[in-house]
Amino acid sequence: MNTFLLEILTPEKPFFRGECVSVIVPTSDGMFGILANHAPLTAAISDGKITWTQGDGTTRICAVTRGMVSAAAGRVRVLCESAVFPEEIDEEKERLKMQEAELEMRKRRSYEEYVASQLAFAKAFNRLKVKQYSAMQTNR
Repeated sequence: MNTFLLEILTPEKPFFRGECVSVIVPTSDGMFGILANHAPLTAAISDGKITWTQGDGTTRICAVTRGMVSAAAGRVRVLCESAVFPEEIDEEKERLKMQEAELEMRKRRSYEEYVASQLAFAKAFNRLKVKQYSAMQTNR
C-alpha cells in the first residue's frame, strides 16, 4: 500500500506525525478523503472528526477545530486550532463548557462575545460527539 506522511499540528504542539494510507477531514462541504499521491490541494476544515488509517491498518480518530489542510509531495498537513484524541476528552467537563457557553449566548452582549460563546459551544459539542462516536466504535 502506498503511504504518505500525515502531520496534525496545533498552535500548542505537534499533535500527530506518522505514515498513513488515508485520511478523512471535515470541510464545510462535507467529509473529504485523501489517499497517497493525491493531487496538490489546500482547503479549509471545519470543526469535526479526522479519521486516518495508518500503514499497519490501525484506524485513529481525533476531534479538531477549524483550520486548514494541505496535500502536496507525499505529505498531508493539517493545521488546526485544537486536536484531541477521544480518550483525552472529559465528558463532564465538556458538558459544563457547553452549558456555560449556552448561558453566555443568551446574555445580551456584544456581537464579538456572542460569537466567542458560539465557538466555545461548538468546540465542546464537537468533542462530545467524537467521544460518543469513539465509544460506539469500541463497543462493536
